[in-house]
Amino acid sequence: MKRLTFLLSGEHPKIPSSEVIASIEAEECDYEVVESLDQVLTVDTHANPLRLASRLGMAHWVGENFGISSPEYLMDSLGSSDLLDFLPQSGDIAVRVKRIKRYLPEINELKLAERVADEILEEYDYDINLENQENEIFILLTEGKIVSTIVRAKIDRSAFVERKPPKRAAVHPGTMQPNFARALVNLARTPRNGTFLDPFCGVGGILLEAGLLGAIPVGIDIDSELIEGAEENLQVSGINEFELRTGDARDLEIEKVDAIATDPPYGRQASTGGMELKDLYRDALPVLADSLKSGGYFCITAPSGLNLKKMAKNIPLEPIEKYQQRVHKSLIRKIYVFRRE
Repeated sequence: MKRLTFLLSGEHPKIPSSEVIASIEAEECDYEVVESLDQVLTVDTHANPLRLASRLGMAHWVGENFGISSPEYLMDSLGSSDLLDFLPQSGDIAVRVKRIKRYLPEINELKLAERVADEILEEYDYDINLENQENEIFILLTEGKIVSTIVRAKIDRSAFVERKPPKRAAVHPGTMQPNFARALVNLARTPRNGTFLDPFCGVGGILLEAGLLGAIPVGIDIDSELIEGAEENLQVSGINEFELRTGDARDLEIEKVDAIATDPPYGRQASTGGMELKDLYRDALPVLADSLKSGGYFCITAPSGLNLKKMAKNIPLEPIEKYQQRVHKSLIRKIYVFRRE
């Protein structure tokens, strides 16, 4: 196994690290968590860093770890590490120190970067070039520890910016941001080339993220105009294999899918067909459970006033994870992950 370190986005205290774990599971790889720190997760796994980076929505990069230490033992840790195995035989390297939030304020980032660079140059024949984007060594300061890693794969976060809802061909109010939609797709352990269902798909924001992973999106919405918008958004993004239909999430007749992730409409009347939100969730949950293959995962959001764990008590859905996110001052969103028994 390789020891990989993930620099997480910090957009939520728990979801980014859970997304990493779910992505490793979706890639059908084993793992063991070595250290979970604020915005920094280190795991042992056989998973490919490039494949993980292509999945993740709430991380900055994936690197190979060569040390976790307390500040006073950093140089000893570097000296006893297998750093040479991580670096090319020659060329330029860049050494960067990044402080997470305000941890270890007594450490001067620039001076520490110079110390680490000097330590490396004493042993190996490299040139320090801070413009280098290929061989970057990062020293991360977080929660009283120092995590040392060399970057192996970067998440293209600019691509998520380009896919923001206002920039899409079809736009609808309340559409989830693409990096968060991607996280939901990953929390559902969506397999590449598998089938993925969003039964409240709207204009297809979550479907889009699943399709870009290589899954086959299946989208359903009660509003035919939104379905037309979803089709336009998928096609413009180069996703050609998908299934869309106008329909009711409480009454589905589809082949069982590998994964489900959805963000129901929270009472926007045009999307709920005038139903009370509690009734909509209560009636849809058993139908969605029946639409999911055994062992598959189901990620669904809900307003804070609804208890989906309680609603799913007599349904073959095992609760796995639950998160809370403040959308704005008056709305707190809960995110549930279930596993089909």
